[in-house]
Amino acid sequence: MSSDLRVDRAVLTGESEAIQGTIEQTDSNFLETKNIGLQGTLCVGGSGLGAVIQTGAPAFTTLQKEIFRFVLIIISIAITISVIIIILWAVWLRKDHPGFISNSALVVDVVAVAVAFIPEGLPASVTISLAVIANTLSKAKVLCKSLMTVETLGSVNVLCSDKTGTLTMNQMTVTNIAVLDDESDVVTARDRVVGGHATAANISALAAVAGICNSASFDADTMDQPIGLRLVHGDATDSAILRFAESIRPVKALQADWEEVFKMNFNSKTKYMMKVCCPHLGTKLG
Repeated sequence: MSSDLRVDRAVLTGESEAIQGTIEQTDSNFLETKNIGLQGTLCVGGSGLGAVIQTGAPAFTTLQKEIFRFVLIIISIAITISVIIIILWAVWLRKDHPGFISNSALVVDVVAVAVAFIPEGLPASVTISLAVIANTLSKAKVLCKSLMTVETLGSVNVLCSDKTGTLTMNQMTVTNIAVLDDESDVVTARDRVVGGHATAANISALAAVAGICNSASFDADTMDQPIGLRLVHGDATDSAILRFAESIRPVKALQADWEEVFKMNFNSKTKYMMKVCCPHLGTKLG
């Protein structure tokens, strides 16, 4: 493993920056230690040789379970009828009507009964049904990568999407803010700051924290564009918070007044980001 190996685990943990890979175990939690790579994570720097130590246990989907149950019922009925035919031939036909059904004819009859119960059109019916549902979902702007995904969507009661963009476009926007018991949308908050509302100081302080304790930054070439159209370098969460802060107070001016002393990035264990800053000498804070 190279010394610059870094792994991006944002798709699973939401960590905004790639973590440094190690050979030694760094945490007793299997999912937290930095010497383990997880499926879906990306190696964004360096190189290394890994070994697969565990794989997820495959599980049947709801549709597969139902089809398997249906097939078991069909097989049970076919076997039962075949056994009944053999018993009737052995205890009745063979004695009362000898020669009516020979041994070879009995085998053919039993096989014919078993084959007759095979649902040959079942695979085609299931595939066509899922394809029709996928087409209906596509009209509602829901794109499924595979037909089995269609079945999965049809089996859920609640659909949850996370902030990493696994199920979304990886675009986030701050819509509401709250300071103590006072809650408002972003537009109202901006109007309160401009109009000198009683909560203007609290909102300005919140925007200052959002802009300073942030790992994202605006692209210098797009600073002349509206805030919503500017290019932001950073993850989706920091980008959304940065745009909110910029809509209240210029973030560049805020950050220029403070000097970073210590920083701890967001991680899946602490679930928060922390930055310790001190004011530049001669800076007047307001």
